[in-house]
Amino acid sequence: MRGNVIGFDADTNTGAISGHDGNRYDFVTQDWHGHGQPHHGDVVDFQAQGGRALDIYLTEPEYVQPTWGTFYFSPAGRISRSQYWLRFFLPVFIIGLILDALKLVGEPFKVLAALFQLAVLWPGIAVLIKRIHDRNKSGWLVFALYGPLIVTLAFGLGALAEIGMSDKATGGILAVIAAVFSAVTLIVGIWFFIEFGCMRGTIGANRFGPDPVPNR
Repeated sequence: MRGNVIGFDADTNTGAISGHDGNRYDFVTQDWHGHGQPHHGDVVDFQAQGGRALDIYLTEPEYVQPTWGTFYFSPAGRISRSQYWLRFFLPVFIIGLILDALKLVGEPFKVLAALFQLAVLWPGIAVLIKRIHDRNKSGWLVFALYGPLIVTLAFGLGALAEIGMSDKATGGILAVIAAVFSAVTLIVGIWFFIEFGCMRGTIGANRFGPDPVPNR
């Protein structure tokens, strides 16, 4: 029979399931066969015996913490807000600040800082795609942010090149186009910050995988 966990008391190791037949069934941890403790809302399959649930199994796949390589380089799956901020953004931000400070020491650190920015480009995209997946949206949406950003950089570099060759009129036009796409990038960036940086992902499994948040 299918049902949902409606409560679990870790102190007494007992809980309750609301069966899809409309009845309530009590259980103890000896009958729980999922990884970790039961959580409110877990979808389970169990054997009903009187008012007790036996042989309880999760019917949704359980979330497996990604390895280091999978987390930083694979766009597949989902990650939570805390994983995004603590495992990716914070370390990259701190290392970036340190390298920026070391630029004052000498030219080698300027090169190292530039190489670091290139090194985190793909991990940044892969991690963001997993966060987009957590909101049950297609990872291709990442181009809504990176598309305007790439166009901004391209026209910005073109503007500098034209101005450097004394063609200020063409350089000015390219600079205006770069400014427009820069504004678009800023607007999309604010949306991404709110949508994928601050908002809770899908509760329970979605089309991209299990819920990375264990307590729900």
